[in-house]
Amino acid sequence: MEDKSRKVIKSIAMITQISVSMMVPIFLCAALGVWLNRLFNTQACFLVLLFIGIGASFRNLYILTKSFYSADMKKEHDRLKYIQDLKDYSINCPREAQEPGGIEKTGRYPGNKGQKGL
Repeated sequence: MEDKSRKVIKSIAMITQISVSMMVPIFLCAALGVWLNRLFNTQACFLVLLFIGIGASFRNLYILTKSFYSADMKKEHDRLKYIQDLKDYSINCPREAQEPGGIEKTGRYPGNKGQKGL
């Protein structure tokens, strides 16, 4: 139960961090654009800085989500590598891969024909 609640808290913290990391660059660049527009009596500074803020927020989003999912991606990569190694082993050593312990069923007890008459 503690593991699930820890995951929920971690997810809520991640959502909060993403939202703050997206909003702060947009609002700061927009505020700076409004201030520069009033200072120089232009209209272009706001739009240019707004697009820069949007670009910075998406860059932050990419960096945060990449670090958040890197452990899961590593586990998935390791699992796929393990499966590929098993496939390669069965292709390179088919006889040993089919029989447990690497011994053929017919070669284990050659003289034993089984119990008859039961």
